[in-house]
Amino acid sequence: MTVHSTDDLPSSPEDIDAVKPQRHGAGGRSRWDLSTLRELWRFKEYGRPERKSLALGVLMNGGQMAANLAAPWPLALVINDLLQDKGQGNGQGKSGILHAVAGWFGGSSMAMLLVAASAVVAITAAAGMFSYLGDMYMNGSGQRITSRIRADVFAYTQRLPMAFHDRQNVGELTSRVVSDTSTVESTLRDVGTDLVPSVLTLAGTAAVMVAVDWRLGLIGLVVAPLVFLTANHFAGLTRQYARRKRAATGDLTGLVTESLMGIRTVHAFGSQRVQDQRFATQNDNVLGLSLRSVKVSAKFSPTLQLVASVGTALVLFVGGYGALKGWWQVGVLVVVTSYLKTMLSPMKSLAKLAPSFTQGAASAQRIADILDQPTDHQGTEEPLPARVDGRIELRKVVLDYGTGRGPVFTDVDLTVTPGERIALLGDNGAGKSTLLSVIGGLYRPTSGQVLLDGHSVPDLPERWLHQQAAMVLQDTFLFSGTLIDNIRYGRPDATDAEVAAAAEAALVSEFADDLPDGLDTTVGTGGTGLSGGQRQRVGIARALLVDAPVVLLDEPTTGLDVHAEELVVQALGRLVKGRTIIATTHRPAVTALATRTVYLRRGGVLDTELPETAPADPSADRTHLTTIGAL
Repeated sequence: MTVHSTDDLPSSPEDIDAVKPQRHGAGGRSRWDLSTLRELWRFKEYGRPERKSLALGVLMNGGQMAANLAAPWPLALVINDLLQDKGQGNGQGKSGILHAVAGWFGGSSMAMLLVAASAVVAITAAAGMFSYLGDMYMNGSGQRITSRIRADVFAYTQRLPMAFHDRQNVGELTSRVVSDTSTVESTLRDVGTDLVPSVLTLAGTAAVMVAVDWRLGLIGLVVAPLVFLTANHFAGLTRQYARRKRAATGDLTGLVTESLMGIRTVHAFGSQRVQDQRFATQNDNVLGLSLRSVKVSAKFSPTLQLVASVGTALVLFVGGYGALKGWWQVGVLVVVTSYLKTMLSPMKSLAKLAPSFTQGAASAQRIADILDQPTDHQGTEEPLPARVDGRIELRKVVLDYGTGRGPVFTDVDLTVTPGERIALLGDNGAGKSTLLSVIGGLYRPTSGQVLLDGHSVPDLPERWLHQQAAMVLQDTFLFSGTLIDNIRYGRPDATDAEVAAAAEAALVSEFADDLPDGLDTTVGTGGTGLSGGQRQRVGIARALLVDAPVVLLDEPTTGLDVHAEELVVQALGRLVKGRTIIATTHRPAVTALATRTVYLRRGGVLDTELPETAPADPSADRTHLTTIGAL
């Protein structure tokens, strides 16, 4: 089973499937009643590469526990071996560990005190060293595990089909990839620094208490079931609020992302107050859930301490009575009461960790919900050519988004021969862009077949598919970076000379030469600072650089003025040479590039041989393919 690092991101859905967390419980639903850490445990495969480091961390925590258990013994031995020796102030005649060690230094009372004092310092130093090493090993492992989870969640999200992204809020997905993985990171850090040491301390202390004197030990542990029930009750409450808060935070993040993405519209209509009110509503919801969670957490720790104090009180009363009766030495009572005090600290830590664990579990479930989504383009065992001829076939293709509004189109049949250039015309809402997306593999058809040189498009490896079929979208999106970076986006291994040639052919150089840094000019997210026509030419340069045998153009000149359209069409003229082209368009200048025109309407698809011979009434033509629904 493979776990991916940030330097070795998964390149296919199969790679990520190898580390997808497994569902527990019937019906694929997680069983929250078993443990607040159940969801985190589903990511256990990410911990396999860290087994050595985790084992060393546990070993160091065990050393810290041993040092903490040894901490009260110097005082106990001083009480038993020195202070209770009323008759011999020099310690003569006594037998014990302290006397035996002090004998190496003369055996006097002063030597005994020096040995005991030195032991306190040595034990404290050892505990600190083990704590440092344990934190280093455990927290380092937690950071690397979280980094792998974050990398795989981002990579898998990028590979989910467009049908999934169409249903999602961008801000919500961002919250899951960034915020939820950070919450998991915090929880894993708490596991290393608090949970493991606390559990080891509780278990070790309980065992040593019983070993020192089983009667006092059992009296001190009699409240353990009550402590467990109290912790379990509060954990259930914090879990409930944690899940609701994470969902509400995701909604709030979505609102902020949406508002910032639409900031031009907000300013255009002066709707800042409207957005303020929407934000305030969502923010108040998050605040209310947070305050309720804080109230539960605030009650948690003192309640647990009160329950635990019952055990200390019982030991103090019974132990003191037994010491007076001579049933056990005073030093034993000191050790046991000290251990009970030691146990209280990890109990407090565990009490405070409960909200962190439940929040981490809620975030882990939200992350797992992404990784549980099915992907398209799983790959095929068919041998694939380095370059296809460009024959496209649609056979009885139906697409239904599953929204209850019916299919977008149904029973679409279309054949495009290699080198043919199709202008796909039609009414608004007829499904032209959607049909182009189906051909390009962005959507899996509900039924029917989409074939590229006889290969089923939905089953082809996505990277290979988009090296064969390049898309120039209606609104070319540019990423933050230089123009060269954006042109090279579809083919990262292209040389600077190849990028420059593509930029020249697509007329990007025509405006880039006037920029301060030419093709090295940095643009903002979305191509801030460039016009629509300039962004489209960068998109055409991308497609030219990929050099795909099939090019799909989605309204490449929509919204452009006459001059910008002329430049884009000129660049398109160079792109379409020797390639199979399908272009959705309403513009005659783009239609003129086609060798055949296909009309897609809500009532059907009609094709003609040449765009210039298209009849005024397309219903008089001959080929009919049914479409219904809307884009």
